[in-house]
Amino acid sequence: MITLFKRYTPLLLAGLLLWLPATVQAQTAPAAITYAAYTWEAKRKPLTITAAESKQPAVVLHDFRAEEFAVDARRELKLYSVDHRIVRVNTSDGIERFNKIYLPVQDGGRILSLKARTISPRGEIVDVAEGNMKELKDEDGSRGYKVFAVEGVEKGSEIEYLFTRERAPSYFGRIYLQSEVLTREIQVELITPEALTFEVRRYPGGLLRDTVLNEKRVSRLTLRDVPALREEGFANAQAQRQRLEYKFAYSSARGRTRLFTWADASQFLYNRVYNWNKDELKAVDKLLKQMNLPATQPLPVLENYLKTNFRLIEDGSEANLTRVVTDRSASETGFARLFAALMNRLNIAHELVLTNDRSEAPFDDTFDTWNYLDHPVFYFPSTKQWLAPGRPDYRLPLIPAEWTANKGLFVRRVQLGSTETAVGKIGEIPTLTADQSPSDLNIAVQFAPNLDKSTVTIRETLGGYHAQQIQPFFAQIPEDKRPEVLQGVIKSNVPDAAFQKLESTNGETGLNPLEKPFLIDATVESVALLDRAGPKYLFKVGTLLGPQSELYQADERQFDVENDFNRRYNRTITFEVPAGYQVRNLQDLNFDVQAGPTAAGPEYLFKSSYEQQGQKVTVTIREYYRQIRWPKADFEAFRGVVNAAANFNKVVLVLEKKG
Repeated sequence: MITLFKRYTPLLLAGLLLWLPATVQAQTAPAAITYAAYTWEAKRKPLTITAAESKQPAVVLHDFRAEEFAVDARRELKLYSVDHRIVRVNTSDGIERFNKIYLPVQDGGRILSLKARTISPRGEIVDVAEGNMKELKDEDGSRGYKVFAVEGVEKGSEIEYLFTRERAPSYFGRIYLQSEVLTREIQVELITPEALTFEVRRYPGGLLRDTVLNEKRVSRLTLRDVPALREEGFANAQAQRQRLEYKFAYSSARGRTRLFTWADASQFLYNRVYNWNKDELKAVDKLLKQMNLPATQPLPVLENYLKTNFRLIEDGSEANLTRVVTDRSASETGFARLFAALMNRLNIAHELVLTNDRSEAPFDDTFDTWNYLDHPVFYFPSTKQWLAPGRPDYRLPLIPAEWTANKGLFVRRVQLGSTETAVGKIGEIPTLTADQSPSDLNIAVQFAPNLDKSTVTIRETLGGYHAQQIQPFFAQIPEDKRPEVLQGVIKSNVPDAAFQKLESTNGETGLNPLEKPFLIDATVESVALLDRAGPKYLFKVGTLLGPQSELYQADERQFDVENDFNRRYNRTITFEVPAGYQVRNLQDLNFDVQAGPTAAGPEYLFKSSYEQQGQKVTVTIREYYRQIRWPKADFEAFRGVVNAAANFNKVVLVLEKKG
């Protein structure tokens, strides 16, 4: 994803040299770079590892990284980086993970030097031949890699590589300190000319102190025994891994005036999104006539028209609306500019909001790095609704769940006399309530007279974010393939379903899943729900819920709970006990597990009960998750609710003859 600010990096960089003193501008890069002569030890023995390290699939024994801002021979500011790693591989999995090295060369950068080698357990050093190096690109061509294979690796070998890069500088950066394997030692340095102050914040932790050495400002962090990052259920492990964030904060040419603040970002966004030339506005007015919008409630129609008729593209160039309207295609930024221009013409009051994906890193409003300003969103104060202009799969008022339960920069246009400008503030982006994202089931089971099969009637209701996983794409599926998709959904509840009836409702493009949930109605036959055990029958009622998540981890919990979105599951299951039979263990249907009691009830709940009238049994199940985050200190309570659903999934009722 190319973020909004990366699109305009050249415009931002144009002003940077104005803040550099003449002494800094006179530097030439090769002599000025601190680690220009950095290299590895030509001949050495394998490093000693501990017993604990030997039990890991792989261990990073040494990780050195330096990023340095320096002016090159053409008096252009560049970012030079040095990366040196030594990885010990102990198992086949470790070899598989590290026998190919991927080096990013995107953003117009270039690799200045690159070398790699292996050191066997016997101390044999084998350099990687140039012939084994080749370049690959992502399928969309947006990112390039230098990829090289490391051959002859065996268990107990060390893989060592060292490379230096030159690329365009960025005012904002992110450096990850933690990976999926244990790191024995890591050292990171950020080096800038003394005249430029970059603030570096560690997560978790605080600001790093810098030191001035030889007219350079150095921020350094050294860590030992950084644990491997473990994936956990109901957690955003990647967002919680240890990292550094840095930003350009001060220049000696500007004194103590802080640079690139949230206020600066607001003005920058205003200038880029809301400044249109005459030709652009002519194109917008022409488009408005073509859309023929209704006089009242035009926004939903406008959104559906644009997201149906315009194509989303990955384009790093500035989004000129004349070209956007002509080509019927736009980048995420282009869609934001187009929506803003149209809403301006229609006098639709709104605020522009910039946020990020919280599954990558939570938005930290206390550190004003623009790294968090990735995705444009529009907020409508009068209706408290949201619109994601660059996401054709979403419709008002939904935006991606990973952008909600997060903070964002709200930019509001204001009129000061005859001048229009913008003001910004950090605000919360709420997520949906649990009841707005239902995944409900209404199931009726009828046993055949000879108890050799069952007829199951199901209505499944998917709303909110549950519907988002299928509803926006259903109309794009070829008509002859749609039954297969629907059958897959129903078979999660009745795996051996033989379909007698199958239909869906609200599968058209552009619907609001809060108002029109996606419905699936099916009638199926099953022979697997009922098993015979001598004179008794076993009714696998719990399987009708479908597969359930389980939280039976043995390791100590690393992170707080974080759900993708709030959600609820209301299920009703009815069945007739066959004449002459009774259910021996109906009490097994009773569950009541909850966490986080509040005045409005628990935050998390799994509760099931039954009612019997004659031979008819009705099972009612309520399950919901009303809070995105939950502290790991009280993890057991949350785990109890999740596992209650999994335990119900295993419930089997015993049908036996009366008397």
